Amino acid sequence: MQLNFRSLFFIVFTFLLLQSTNSFAQDANDLVKRGILQMNAKNYKAAIQDFTDALELAPDEINTYVNRSLAKQQLKNFIGAAEDLTFAIELDSANANLFFNRGIMKGLMNDTVGAIADYNKAIELNPVVANMYFNRGILLEAQGNKKGALNDYNKAISLNPTYGDVYFNRGVLKSALLDKEGSIQDYTKAILYNPKNENAYFNRAIEKANYQDFKGAIADYTNAIRLVPSFASAYFNRGYVKTQINNFTGAITDFDRAIQLAPAADMYFSRAYAKATLRNYKGAIADYTKVIELDPTIDNVYFNRALSKIQLNNFTEAIPDLDLAIKANQSNADIYFNRGVAKRSLQLFKAALEDFDKAIVLKPKNSDLYVNRGLVKVSLGDTTGAIKDFTKAIEIDPQNIDAYFNRGIQYDHIKQYPQAIADYNKAITLKPNYAEIYFNRGVVKGLLNEHKLAIADYTSAIQYNSSMGAAYYNRGIERASAKDWLNALADFNKAIKNMQPSWDVYFNRGIVKEQLKQPVAALTDYNQALKLAPNNADVLLNRGIVKVILKDLTGACIDLNKSAILGNILAPLEMAKSCK
Repeated sequence: MQLNFRSLFFIVFTFLLLQSTNSFAQDANDLVKRGILQMNAKNYKAAIQDFTDALELAPDEINTYVNRSLAKQQLKNFIGAAEDLTFAIELDSANANLFFNRGIMKGLMNDTVGAIADYNKAIELNPVVANMYFNRGILLEAQGNKKGALNDYNKAISLNPTYGDVYFNRGVLKSALLDKEGSIQDYTKAILYNPKNENAYFNRAIEKANYQDFKGAIADYTNAIRLVPSFASAYFNRGYVKTQINNFTGAITDFDRAIQLAPAADMYFSRAYAKATLRNYKGAIADYTKVIELDPTIDNVYFNRALSKIQLNNFTEAIPDLDLAIKANQSNADIYFNRGVAKRSLQLFKAALEDFDKAIVLKPKNSDLYVNRGLVKVSLGDTTGAIKDFTKAIEIDPQNIDAYFNRGIQYDHIKQYPQAIADYNKAITLKPNYAEIYFNRGVVKGLLNEHKLAIADYTSAIQYNSSMGAAYYNRGIERASAKDWLNALADFNKAIKNMQPSWDVYFNRGIVKEQLKQPVAALTDYNQALKLAPNNADVLLNRGIVKVILKDLTGACIDLNKSAILGNILAPLEMAKSCK
């Protein structure tokens, strides 16, 4: 977001309501007096008529032309006002104020060249009036003549060192000249000589923010708001600065007020960003939608709305937004990347692959793009292609943890266990507290019959993620295999507490309880396992055996018979012993 300056340029008038000091017809003098009264009452048309009538009686009276010019100016008849000043100049070509005031009129008519010419003449006739340099400086700056404008502002200040408005305008100019420090100094002077100049506080706040002085910027915006409580831009900019110090809640409060005062698309956009940062994705989506209603051409609005939808797992609605974002900017790899993520989440793997391909063409040195394309290839069953992408990601960025982790998984799947362990080792070196890597390495070590090392890895996984149910379960399996029944039981208890209900956890805990001579407790676990997997032959076999121990031979034989029907080869042997 760009913080915009309030560049208020001041036009200084020197018109006076003057009565004639010359002796001329009493009727003309009375008309001028009445015209001045009409001016004071803001009856400008009537005043013009009175001054016109007076000029018919005394056509060489300069002050009457000046007064009529002022009345015309109040009615925004700048051409007529300039004409009257021209008549006055014809009568007194040495009067600097007449040229100065005509310069003002020409400026209001957008006749910059003519206005500057009049200011030049006024300065030639009277070179010690600060206002003349100030106004000429304003027009020179508007022409792009920054050096000339700066010289005029400097001269105006030398003539009137307490002229706050000149400091303000010079501050704006210095900012444009990238003299940030000088700009702040001028705004500070402008505030010193005019403490009620809210725009000086506003502009100084912008410069302070550019200097990363966010505390000072917030203080200046607050002062601007104190002076003008309806200053919408000050609320908006203060909100932006608060986002820079991660005070998103305070930023939203300011954006709320700015929107209340002067709703605009960029305000909704900034508030949406703050809401998304605070994970209020629904609120962010509503604001981005409002931005689109007000100005659908704002950069990244569809993209940002899509990102919030993705955070809510609303991938179906995110994709049309990403389509529109790509239509507006076909060279943005991030948009293709996120659309690929959304399509992958909807299992549209081939379409996702196309998006990642396009993103990689646009950003061939982006390591994460290869990781994500590799994941799509995994889903498409292209293990070789996936490994190549993960390897490419590592070539680009040897610190990419996810690339090592995912390549390790693929090596595991194709039983290249040493390569898998090497990748997991590297990933752990890069991120020693990554629980999932320890877990996966533990699985591979178990497959290599390195059971103690597997238990150590599951223990590390639990150390970094105490709610990882799968790690407790796998460690329980390893401990049970080592006949460490009590510790195995403790692990299965933890697994059940931290995992979704799964028949195999109850089944294995039942086996451990059998080994600990707890047949009733084992029976309870087998019952629970069969609720989750009613036709599991292994569970039926074990429950049948426990029922034999508990002397429920009828129930035992039913379970053993069903297990045999389902194909368990041990069930008939148990039936031969117990079901005669």
